[in-house]
Amino acid sequence: MSEILSLFYNAGATIKPGIALLNMLVAAALSIIVYFVYKISYSGVAYSKKFNITLIMLSLITTIVMNILGNSLALSLGMVGALSIVRFRTAIKDPRDTAYIFWAITIGLGCGSGNYFMVGVGTLIVGAVTIILSKNILNDDSYLLIIRCNGDAASKVRKKTETLYKTHKLRGETITADYTELVYQIKYKKGNRNGSINEILKGIEGVHTVNMVARSGETLG
Repeated sequence: MSEILSLFYNAGATIKPGIALLNMLVAAALSIIVYFVYKISYSGVAYSKKFNITLIMLSLITTIVMNILGNSLALSLGMVGALSIVRFRTAIKDPRDTAYIFWAITIGLGCGSGNYFMVGVGTLIVGAVTIILSKNILNDDSYLLIIRCNGDAASKVRKKTETLYKTHKLRGETITADYTELVYQIKYKKGNRNGSINEILKGIEGVHTVNMVARSGETLG
């Protein structure tokens, strides 16, 4: 019972300044790795440097919190109570951003508790795997082909699509009084992955636009 009470009344449970500084330096080094991994692997349209810098801040702030808490149970409970009143309203658009936030917090927790080896090796492994997977080693050469044309030209477009691409699956069709829009999921034939194939479709009379969209959302043409 006395040992439990000592956890509440031990106010000098914070770690030594030298160790705290070392924790901060290690956290800064590892969070910089996260910074560059996020920058290299990002494949979206609008890269946010502010969010990336926030990841470094998050690691350092978490480390500071861990340094303050030390082994004090009283401080830990007080911190939980303080954080429980905070409401975070920022919407996370990319699910990967949530993983990066959790990664940054993990670095702060690991460095703040002195687990340098575990958090260091883990950061290197996660970073390497993230970069490798972001380079699309197993490329999926499937694309969305969006063709807008006159209603009379739709049959010609269907026949030509069947001959130009390796795989062609009609995924959507929109018919209005002014135009017909066809959405195909296609794969290029071997050696035919170039813009000249799309130009053949554009050359059909009555075709207005031909768009090729990668499955990642990047417009190709």
